[in-house]
Amino acid sequence: MNRWDYKKRSIHMKLEFLEYPELGRSMYVLYPAGDRLSCYENTLITILREDASDTLPKSLLADADFSTLADGQRFILLFPNPIGGSWNWELDPDKRDDLNDVAELVRLFNHQEGFVDCGIYHNMHNARYFIGSGTGGSLLHALAATNPVNVAGVYTLGGKLAPRAKAQSAGAAVSAILRNADDESRELFVALNQAEQKGNSLFVNPVNDAAFVLNEYSESNEIAAAVIRSGWERLFSKVCRPNCSELGDMGSRTVRDDYRFIVHENDTRLGDNNGVAHTWFEYVPTCVKENPGKPVPLMLFSHGGADTPGNIANTIKMHEIAEKEGFLLVYPWATARWGWNQDMVPEQPDDVAYLFALIAYMKGAYAVDDTRVYIGGFSNGSAMSQVFAMTNPEIIAAVIADNTRFCQNRNTKPFAIAGCKKLQYDYRMPVYYTYGTRDIEYPAVRGSGQQVQYDFWKSYNNITCKETPYVADTDSSGVGVTGDVVETYYPNPRYPVRKYTTHRFFSNDPVPLNLYNYSLADGKGHDCNPEEAWLGWNYVKQFRRMADGSLWIEHA
Repeated sequence: MNRWDYKKRSIHMKLEFLEYPELGRSMYVLYPAGDRLSCYENTLITILREDASDTLPKSLLADADFSTLADGQRFILLFPNPIGGSWNWELDPDKRDDLNDVAELVRLFNHQEGFVDCGIYHNMHNARYFIGSGTGGSLLHALAATNPVNVAGVYTLGGKLAPRAKAQSAGAAVSAILRNADDESRELFVALNQAEQKGNSLFVNPVNDAAFVLNEYSESNEIAAAVIRSGWERLFSKVCRPNCSELGDMGSRTVRDDYRFIVHENDTRLGDNNGVAHTWFEYVPTCVKENPGKPVPLMLFSHGGADTPGNIANTIKMHEIAEKEGFLLVYPWATARWGWNQDMVPEQPDDVAYLFALIAYMKGAYAVDDTRVYIGGFSNGSAMSQVFAMTNPEIIAAVIADNTRFCQNRNTKPFAIAGCKKLQYDYRMPVYYTYGTRDIEYPAVRGSGQQVQYDFWKSYNNITCKETPYVADTDSSGVGVTGDVVETYYPNPRYPVRKYTTHRFFSNDPVPLNLYNYSLADGKGHDCNPEEAWLGWNYVKQFRRMADGSLWIEHA
């Protein structure tokens, strides 16, 4: 890949020209000119026009209002250049495979060599959108129909539907705005989204309003700043595509304009790690604002590796539960920003000290119920939450862990600290864990990070550790060891076929307690779903950590 910078830059945005000799293709890229790392979520918009000039990207660069919007909302705009002034929208096998090339350009851009996978080029799979005009719009119809994975929404101007695209359709929902589209395209998108007519031009899925089609008509099919802004306001800011099934699902999106968070950016007040600056999102529910003196629970929920508070807020949506259930919530950003120091490596920032200081700050700023401090996270953040809980069991009441690949070596500092504290007091730590059946360590087998994780918590909680098979068998149900109680349910009416199977494990205490749960999300990849926040919260909220280290359980 070759690169050169435009000399002309706006205050907010930067324009580059990228070449990919291995593909024989090139594209322009327009993105925020500030820090590559941001606590907010990026939005990737790929624009297919029918000329290879820099006219459109330069016009956007020169538009101060658009640059302000793009910088504030973290737009990253890709402009792949067509070859010969058009795109192979008919999927003619004797012509260049533009469909594959566009997908490959997006992939290569998000995985550039020489860049840490947490910089501006790291865009979450669920927030990738497309705009196209003419044959570019027609190619996007084909892309949405045949390869909808990582396509969160399309806005096309003048597009048509090729017979080959219709014949090869994967049948998955993709929300769309279709301007001047042909009848075949409109009919296909309505069918893909299983949408019903709600107005003259709007079609919406009756159970999932994030799956919709909006038809519009105009004299112009030209892409300009107003079109991109319109796409943002009506589509890109409203929906995303979480990796919750093989082809992904349409879901609602939380963006910066929706935030009701107190955002602490580069805040040095915590005092840990020699006073390093930290960033975190703080959610204060209405009940706390109305009655600030009443003690309420506190939840910390941490992002995954190469992730941000903005991304995890959009995916897990724990703040929606915090509002309804009346608890304080923090989405912290890892000290190093690229990930959490879950193994407590001394050469890296001490994230245990960071989270400890953050909890202390929240207790000083708000009326926190000391007995109801909970912690959770996704992926690397899930591992970090468990490490914090095992090293600080005296202040954590329970854990919500989502899709962890836990450290397979237990000869590390966190386990040593956990063992010492366990000798001082025989703690119990309730854990609600969720894992997807399309994630890397499914099914769980002996020697996997999954087994290290659940065997640790089972032994910690006085639960019998049965032998995990080396090769998954039918009796293991994908979780290594079948639970004492197994429950299957479909918790989200927006996705009526989304199945969860929870394996509940009980302690050998005089009164057996359900202290470890391994919940399988059927079809989910490496992602987290909003219903997992509800399922986890409904479990952990019953537990309190008392001053003497014991657990108080509401139902008991």
